[in-house]
Amino acid sequence: MAEFLGAMLDATRADINAAYRSKHTGGRREIELHRGALRLTDEALAELRGHIEQLATRFGDRDAPGVWTRVVVAVVDLQDRPPRDAPA
Repeated sequence: MAEFLGAMLDATRADINAAYRSKHTGGRREIELHRGALRLTDEALAELRGHIEQLATRFGDRDAPGVWTRVVVAVVDLQDRPPRDAPA
């Protein structure tokens, strides 16, 4: 799994590099990258995942006009979560 995820990140890096090369030569490519850390309870994590799924569904019409755009969202715990039966 780690190799697969690494390959996804490598492909994303290649997409970003290609977009910046295009911009450098006068092309128009939109690039937005955000990185941050949030403290999420299990409930908040489930809600965030639900919102991401809603966005993917809303904008995922493959027949819609527009420019193909790669979207990558990574939700990765930075530490172990407490057991589900642990007090809050």
